[in-house]
Amino acid sequence: MKTSLWFIVIALFISFAAQAQEKNIKITDEKYEEEILLGYCDREGLQYGEFGESYDQEYSEYDARRKAVRKIKRTKQDYEIVLVLATWCHDSKEQVPRFFRVLDESGIPEDIMTVICVDGEKAGGEVSVESYNIERVPTFIFFRNGEEIGRIIETPEMSLEEDMLEIVY
Repeated sequence: MKTSLWFIVIALFISFAAQAQEKNIKITDEKYEEEILLGYCDREGLQYGEFGESYDQEYSEYDARRKAVRKIKRTKQDYEIVLVLATWCHDSKEQVPRFFRVLDESGIPEDIMTVICVDGEKAGGEVSVESYNIERVPTFIFFRNGEEIGRIIETPEMSLEEDMLEIVY
């Protein structure tokens, strides 16, 4: 009985420690010689600085396809998303704010998504992204029950919302 109680306490501690990991860490990227975000990030971190300027414009101007958004709203939200992006990357500056717009219009909660920023070498600092096999950014990876069910790499084939619908439906 004591062993299982200690196991639960340790598991909870590890869980809380992982959630408390610092987000929105700014560094100067050696490859691009500019300030970037590295590691775990959130929407708030993405809305500041040079990336934030692009964020505001792309988010407000993106006109998501309503039919796809309505279908996404009706799908079962039994998936998780890992988003790997780079704040120095043009495609990330364009696609990431648009993706957040799709999530908002679809009523998808942000807590199903983990956002990781990488440097010019596509490394996440203290956060390992090796298991995701990232070649280009942004990469939106969708998981169901721990298994990858699809990804959108760099730019969508049709649109973010239509590509997402194809993956999660």
